[in-house]
Amino acid sequence: MGTEVSQHTSEACPHTKMHPASDVERRVWEFVSDLLTDPEQLRADLDAMIEEERQGIDGEPEQEAKPWLSKLSQVESKRSRFQDMAAEGYITFEELGAKLSELEEVRATAVERLEAIRNYQERIEEMEQDRDALLESYALRAPEALDELTPEERHQVYRMLRLRSVVRIGGTLEASGMFGEGSGFCHPGVRSSTL
Repeated sequence: MGTEVSQHTSEACPHTKMHPASDVERRVWEFVSDLLTDPEQLRADLDAMIEEERQGIDGEPEQEAKPWLSKLSQVESKRSRFQDMAAEGYITFEELGAKLSELEEVRATAVERLEAIRNYQERIEEMEQDRDALLESYALRAPEALDELTPEERHQVYRMLRLRSVVRIGGTLEASGMFGEGSGFCHPGVRSSTL
């Protein structure tokens, strides 16, 4: 058996310094509060992120879905014809099985692509709803009112911003999410500071 490195040694994780969660939370909330107190910039950043997400698909989702819907229709039509051919004895049941197997692969691919397009549309709609909610519910509040949000309300803001934060080796705190270059970040928005 090979040598194992214990999870409890410094070899398992070179990041041995502990950062109190309250310090990290405070720094993250300061950053988010700064974002929320500039609603015009926040809207521009969120709109840019949504537009960038829209670029992830070729053309309009409806146009992208049309060929896959057509493929599904063709698969059903061919399946029916092949079954009729087998019933009339024009092809063997073995040949029918092979043809149906090929059609199933095409059908599975079409269903997978249509699901991806649907998920993409839902993701865009959710981003737009979150943008509107952030701007209507939080960005118009005074900084003092933002500081009085409950932990659950803050978590909701983090979720809407798709905020991710991580403390790197050396104590650098990085935050990423739905905020762009206007806040001194690039997509995905990243801001670093040292704890």
